[in-house]
Amino acid sequence: MTTREILTIQLGHYSNFIGTHWWNLQENNFSYDPNNPSEINHDVLYREGENFKKQVTFCPRLLLVDLKGTLGYLKESGTLYDVPQHEELSSLLWDEQNVEIKEENPCSKPAFIESLDKSAEAAQLQEIDLENSVNTWVDYLVPRFHSRTVNTIKEYEHNSSDHQFDIYTYGRNLWKKEQFSDDFTDKIRAYVEECDLMQGFQVLVDSTDGFSGLGVSCIQHLRDEYGKSIITFPSIDGRNTDSSTSDIIKAINIALCWQQLEEYSSLFSPICCGQSGWPQIGLPRNFDNLNYELELKYHTSSILATALDTLSLRYRRKEYANVVLSDLCADLSYNGKAAITSLSLPFPMTVKRDLIDVLDDYEGSMLTSLTPSCDVPIDKSMQSIALRGIPEDRLKRPMDKANKQMSKPAYRCSTVHEMMTCYLAYVYQSSATYLSTIESSLKIKPPYPKVFNNNVTETGDIAGWPVAEEVRSVPVMAGLHTGKSLGSMFELLHNQLMRVRSINRFHAFTDSGLDVNEFHDCCNYLLDRKEAYEDHYI
Repeated sequence: MTTREILTIQLGHYSNFIGTHWWNLQENNFSYDPNNPSEINHDVLYREGENFKKQVTFCPRLLLVDLKGTLGYLKESGTLYDVPQHEELSSLLWDEQNVEIKEENPCSKPAFIESLDKSAEAAQLQEIDLENSVNTWVDYLVPRFHSRTVNTIKEYEHNSSDHQFDIYTYGRNLWKKEQFSDDFTDKIRAYVEECDLMQGFQVLVDSTDGFSGLGVSCIQHLRDEYGKSIITFPSIDGRNTDSSTSDIIKAINIALCWQQLEEYSSLFSPICCGQSGWPQIGLPRNFDNLNYELELKYHTSSILATALDTLSLRYRRKEYANVVLSDLCADLSYNGKAAITSLSLPFPMTVKRDLIDVLDDYEGSMLTSLTPSCDVPIDKSMQSIALRGIPEDRLKRPMDKANKQMSKPAYRCSTVHEMMTCYLAYVYQSSATYLSTIESSLKIKPPYPKVFNNNVTETGDIAGWPVAEEVRSVPVMAGLHTGKSLGSMFELLHNQLMRVRSINRFHAFTDSGLDVNEFHDCCNYLLDRKEAYEDHYI
């Protein structure tokens, strides 16, 4: 089977929170049972290699960037390809007797990371409160990375109050420095040259700070150098802060980022667990059977990662290897390159009920938008939806036990895919839907946060009473949509930028190279996108 590989790039602290949950979910859902092989082709996002001990390695095909001070115990070179210290010394070109070595005291590993090195029995006995102990994404990182994966920006320090990396043009200027861009593009090229039939890139980027400019410059390089499909998820942290001029700065960063993503990405979808996004994040998105803290990156990033892991199944399934990222991007970029991300977590399968009954009784949309200031359109849209975790034996009852089910038109459907296709055609009227389904549910285990309500059973079914079971797997549905409601998102962001009477008042932008005309072009872009989506989908 030919693998159509994808390189994932994560740029920014919150994007790495999301990415860490995403890679954790993938590793937790590997299947090592030869009698029950995975329905997902993990080679699309993972690469096989060999370390210096001739051991086979399997790690994410990934490049990530964060600021100095975020890695803690994690070495930038990783641990998979460590060279023993005596071998490092022997490779030096000078007398090792005259070499003076200075070592920093290593950072201690968090309790969860320590537990990964213990036996399964010992780890189970140790209760770890991740909700109150996670400070950065490395605190709950399960996979081991390739030596070229982790990259640190040395010029800026995380949480620094004096020298912040908070301006779009700071990131753009950083890319122009040969020391950073040459090294990073060499690593991109090394990954690409390993691929047999590469289909494109996935990019997660923080859109509210300097990483927005860095991400845009990187994506421009990918487009110019490789010409492959690029799907981008500009993320917005879920924390609300006190109102200040920084709200306007974040909005400007977001707008400048989106304008360039429209030009260089094949498709982009802003993601955030807050309803508004700007100037404040607003209220948390509501999920009937979840209870999460909007202020905790550890919580919100897990929800966004679950959506990305599920919606990306379309181009990661073994069954349809010829369905690739470019198909998804082409389907949803008809009138622009923006899309809405949605999620149903868990998919509302109720205890001891079949899919046909659940769909027949459900009112409203099952999907919740994860794109700020934007709702999931219910008509006249283009959408790609993925569903996992509904086995065929939960479809309907056999004829001798069907009773009222036989009177329903959907009883004629013989597969989950067929029944969901009929349901989506009924709910999302005048919409074109591409549906992807797999039977395996999403396995849940630490370090995934405990965000499920106490009425969710061990297998993800919804009960009408508290069951207080530890959730171990859940059915999930997620999607990407394009439609008229995107117009309101662009309009609200445009209105926010109109509060900026003159970009010259924000000296950090102009002093670092942002031209006044460039800002005006950005405002016009937002207005054009608003009108384009509203006019097209009327």
